Amino acid sequence: MSLPPRIRMGDLARSGRVFALRRDLRVIKVCAIGLLVIAALTGGVAAGAVLAPTFIAIILALVLAPVAHALERLGLIPGIAALITVLALSSIVVVGSAALAPSFSHWFRNAPQLVHSIELKLRPFKKQIAAVESASNKISTAVTPSKTAPPPAPPSLVSTIFTSAPGVVASILYVVVLTIFLLSERRRYEAQLILLPRSFANRLRMARICRDVRQRVSGYLFTLASINVGLAIATAVCFTIAGISEPILWGVAYGVLNFIPIIGPTAIIVTAAAVGFVTADTFAGALLPPAILLALDVVEAYFVQPWLLSRRLVLSPIAIFVMVAVLVWMWGAAGVITAVPILILIHTVMVHVPATRAYARFLATEHWRPRGTSELPESSPVL
Repeated sequence: MSLPPRIRMGDLARSGRVFALRRDLRVIKVCAIGLLVIAALTGGVAAGAVLAPTFIAIILALVLAPVAHALERLGLIPGIAALITVLALSSIVVVGSAALAPSFSHWFRNAPQLVHSIELKLRPFKKQIAAVESASNKISTAVTPSKTAPPPAPPSLVSTIFTSAPGVVASILYVVVLTIFLLSERRRYEAQLILLPRSFANRLRMARICRDVRQRVSGYLFTLASINVGLAIATAVCFTIAGISEPILWGVAYGVLNFIPIIGPTAIIVTAAAVGFVTADTFAGALLPPAILLALDVVEAYFVQPWLLSRRLVLSPIAIFVMVAVLVWMWGAAGVITAVPILILIHTVMVHVPATRAYARFLATEHWRPRGTSELPESSPVL
């Protein structure tokens, strides 16, 4: 027996109102997310002087956590272990910077000769585009015939260094002190984060997030840092054997840039090819530096990392590129250092939150199911 038409029409009207309400809620949710993204970007740019060193300190604390944990197992209290760990890292950085200072000064002294060599080798191309430049200058003169004042001379390198030195020193001290505090108080902060939610389910989820951040992110970054140190040493040794100038500088540059997957190795290989093209006398000599770096990159990416990191994080190249571009725009050079670790941290948190779990798949090329959850597929572990 069918229902009266009046009741069916009422049900349809109620269903239409429910559908419209859900549609409006989706629109409001999308607008709210867009506003939050805009506010986060604006706040990141405005507070970059504080946020950038803060994230660097957080990343350093995650990288150095296994070292501090090992010292604590030897009987040291957390504060002393954190202090020794950070001071040891600072000493290595200072000694390394002092050792690289002659190489940097050599590059600065030879910069005019390098520029002159580039001009000589690009002179044939310059003749071909001279006609285009002449036509462009005539058009610009016809459009804007009035003379403009010449631009002011850029500040010298020495004045720039002295101007920015106080801010750099203050940022370094801030990073060092905050890293020591984070290492010494990491267990207490982890316990406070777990107790922050009110429900047991949310506390369990927060405990899993802290566990994976500690094991997955910290362990990954520490192992990757160890791999990059070995890569820097191998690069310096290979360049020394090949007779390439400044091998230590190339090794340090390659080890640092390898923290940025895909983008970092590609940038250093292209730079080595450009420098070899300018400075080498033969074609084989120009191809030798990028060939060595490419061979080391293949060995490191396809043999060393899968061996030491059997559950390696495979981030999406698009996500890496966008993250690096956004953070470089916001924080400058600090964005290059923090982009990939922040992306790993965001992905680790998103896979635990049901509302963002589907979006986490856009950040990695493979799916990863954290322990304690059953919503994600079992195949293709990420880390």
